[in-house]
Amino acid sequence: MPADPIPGTPRWFDVTAPDIPAAAEFYTALFGWTATDLGPEAGHYTLLCQDGAQVAGIVSAESPDGSVKPALWLPYFTVADTQATVAAAVAAGGQVFVPPTDVSGRLEFAILTDPDGAPYGVARPFTDPGTERWAQVNNPMWVQYAAARTPADAMAHYAAVLGLTYGNAAWETATENPYQALSAPGAGEFGGAHRAAPGEPAPFWSLVVRVAGADAVAERAVELGGTIIEEPHDNPGPSRLAVLADPAGAAFAIMDVG
Repeated sequence: MPADPIPGTPRWFDVTAPDIPAAAEFYTALFGWTATDLGPEAGHYTLLCQDGAQVAGIVSAESPDGSVKPALWLPYFTVADTQATVAAAVAAGGQVFVPPTDVSGRLEFAILTDPDGAPYGVARPFTDPGTERWAQVNNPMWVQYAAARTPADAMAHYAAVLGLTYGNAAWETATENPYQALSAPGAGEFGGAHRAAPGEPAPFWSLVVRVAGADAVAERAVELGGTIIEEPHDNPGPSRLAVLADPAGAAFAIMDVG
């Protein structure tokens, strides 16, 4: 993404994990990231970096009330006003899961759910740079939404709340439930929405990590205790894509471009 924050674009990613050290071991071994535990005062939130550049974070699945959140990857989208965005989300049929929260003066975030129940985050940056190497190898390059209904209908919520735009992807030929490419004013395409296949969990957001060699990375993920949800296959682009899950079950995709 551009260096300057553009409202509506993805800027950060957290993976929820029941065992933070185990998740850190998996992702550092898979992508060559480093992991830094920010300590008990931060709930052992763990920062994932590539050569010192921020990539993503690991957050505990255990809630203060003792309940356990599902293992998943959560994207955060840039906003200019967190409070106003939360109000817009509620007006557009969403719900508030975590109200606006300040993080040491670096950013203000909130976690919401869309009308279909998919969680997503929003963040107003102050000094925090977010994900610093967007679309570079072993970094996030795309966000993906699995819709439980027509993708265009599901994306209407995000257009109203985040100001992002959506439309049939340039390569899409289907006339029923066409794949939606996502962008924002001043930014190129950064994600997409597809109709979930029968048996595919939906609705939910996930991320796509750019890799060099999707087949080898998928094989390595299995060696590290992960699973392959969707075997490596060729996609338009040209690109090669696989959908994986970490040992706790958090799904994500990898893509080798060109």
